[in-house]
Amino acid sequence: MIQLDKDGIPIVELPIQHSCWKRKMVMLSLVHFVFPAIMPLVIMKAAMKNSFFTMISNLRDLYGTVSKAHKNPILALPENQNKDLIAKVWTLPSARPYITNNALEFQKSEGYCGRSTLRNILKSFPNFPKDLVPEASGGPCDPKTWSKLIHDLAEEHHTKMPQIETRIIPGDIPFVHFMEEIKIALNDPNSRIALNYLRPALVGFKTPKILPANLLLSLMSGHFSPVIGMLKESKESEGLIAVFDVNHAYGGTYLVPCRMLYESVKAHDLMTGRSRALIVIKMGIPTLNQNGVQ
Repeated sequence: MIQLDKDGIPIVELPIQHSCWKRKMVMLSLVHFVFPAIMPLVIMKAAMKNSFFTMISNLRDLYGTVSKAHKNPILALPENQNKDLIAKVWTLPSARPYITNNALEFQKSEGYCGRSTLRNILKSFPNFPKDLVPEASGGPCDPKTWSKLIHDLAEEHHTKMPQIETRIIPGDIPFVHFMEEIKIALNDPNSRIALNYLRPALVGFKTPKILPANLLLSLMSGHFSPVIGMLKESKESEGLIAVFDVNHAYGGTYLVPCRMLYESVKAHDLMTGRSRALIVIKMGIPTLNQNGVQ
């Protein structure tokens, strides 16, 4: 079980920070030189696949969404300065399994968010074999490939794994339906939610924005994290959704106004031309072998 601090917020171990100057130089070169050089080619390929005018329209929408968040980032909201409110999230039935099953961890490095989110979610199920939780690793990921990781795991270890289902919910469905899906999954003790979203739509542009790499990453970089709960709607708002960001640089748990989270998931992925998505993972009982034994 994960220990809580004096405010009732989980204490999650920080990843080891590598201080090797060579590694840092390589990363800086990739982000600020290699990435800006190849991105025009990637954008041209996306334009050919989805039509130039569609891509320009998507870029304009993305820029508007991130600009709006830049003026009013969620981390500056009063709700995210209120430790009592953050602690309240961790008392919710949808969040407690992450604590009681010692499931919370941060990603080891950039690019590890998909696998880290998967590890958090699988470990939160008490009946999921801990030895089958995949190792942390990096690499590009989208909702389909993320779901495939689970189904490949189930196929390989079908005699040991519980029954498991995944369902991808695209972000471009109507807001009312989006919220219904979240509420249903959070109220089901056998379900978890993985969030694939454009985080800059919540926190704004990477700064300084004048750097091409920062601007492009802010419009294109998707992210994964678990949704852990929701605080009920009030007369003043539509409610707040709690996310455990697997990137420790963003403070772990934060609260997002429902409509704002919807816009971050609705945001188009320029590479696919589609919106991002929620993934609902539902776990059943362990599969029995031919002898009726788990």
